[in-house]
Amino acid sequence: MPFSFSIQHPLSRGFVAINGTSAFAQPVVDLRTLSNPVDAELYVDAIKFGRRVVATPAIQTLGPHEVQPGAQIVADDDLREYTRSVAGTMFHPAGTCAMMPRRLGGVVDARLRVHGVDNLRIVDASIMPIIVASHLQSTVYAIAEKAADMLKEDR
Repeated sequence: MPFSFSIQHPLSRGFVAINGTSAFAQPVVDLRTLSNPVDAELYVDAIKFGRRVVATPAIQTLGPHEVQPGAQIVADDDLREYTRSVAGTMFHPAGTCAMMPRRLGGVVDARLRVHGVDNLRIVDASIMPIIVASHLQSTVYAIAEKAADMLKEDR
């Protein structure tokens, strides 16, 4: 019985940085997954919750067995260590250029302008300071519509 756990609003923050002076060099991408300890605790709680669900009589009639992390892993520290070894994204990373004040690590202001750079805006999922708990596409469309209005206003 496969379970897949994900944190819809992680507190950990990663970064993307330029890698050298060549435009052809791959950027440095560090997701910093679980760098905020709260995220690891949420995963531990999710594993425990999943185990409680599987222990219900209705699910037990299906004969499930735990493969990972394994029923023998029960201590919070061990569950946390397991989580750190397997945690990843749900394939919709966002927030690498968060819209918030520069002093808090933000990259763009409320009008999507890059802090400290003239005539450059960012209009994509990277501006979301907190990821939405859904597919990103419709939210990115809304960001683009709002950006188009701002560009017309500022012209």
